[in-house]
Amino acid sequence: YMRFGGVFKDIPERIKSMATMVNDRVRDYDTMQFLSQMINERLPRFIDEYDRYLTENEILRERCIGVGVLPAEDAINLSAVGPLLRGSGVAYDVRRAEPYSIYPELDFDIVVGKNGDIFDRYAVRMQEMRESLRILRQILPRLEQTKGEPIVSGTQAYSPRVPPGESYGRVENPKGELGYYVVSYGDDKGTQNPWRYHVRAPSFINLTALGPMTRGMKIADVVTILGSIDIVLGETDR
Repeated sequence: YMRFGGVFKDIPERIKSMATMVNDRVRDYDTMQFLSQMINERLPRFIDEYDRYLTENEILRERCIGVGVLPAEDAINLSAVGPLLRGSGVAYDVRRAEPYSIYPELDFDIVVGKNGDIFDRYAVRMQEMRESLRILRQILPRLEQTKGEPIVSGTQAYSPRVPPGESYGRVENPKGELGYYVVSYGDDKGTQNPWRYHVRAPSFINLTALGPMTRGMKIADVVTILGSIDIVLGETDR
């Protein structure tokens, strides 16, 4: 999980030695060729294979079509995000609503559903994998031009220098909008470390839609509906 200033502790020496051994073995390996093969050949083939096996599966369609419906209006009122929101037909993605990093320079589509049921949420995720590959194909030539230099050199620990004030930042997570609200008061030593922060976790927000989606459904459908939300327990255990 994320932590201000880096990780809780450095990696063990045995892991460092293993990493050195692996690095020595792959030093002459053509990484770009491997990435190109994965992005252009292997991953598209795997996605098409899963799509073919699942999308036309009679059992999956019977259990998912028309089940766990979340209308667009309800999704918006519940502040749903990610594939759960887009599966209900709302074309919202932080990468487009509030572009950041390199996303303004990339060409990709916002995938949406029509009916807001389990099957639509599945279909949105399936197509979003293809959109991710589309993004990777645009990034790969830029990656080839980089020098591969480390971002941080040496062993000096990183300490954030946050000016007094408050701010909210957000990015598009695989589950939806991931936001951080940070408050800084500063101190006498001038370190100005964050005083408080709150995480807007997409799984925690999306889980509130479970009740409306399961109302009137069979008990056996509850597990399937919950799975279609695709929560991470670490985000919901508050």
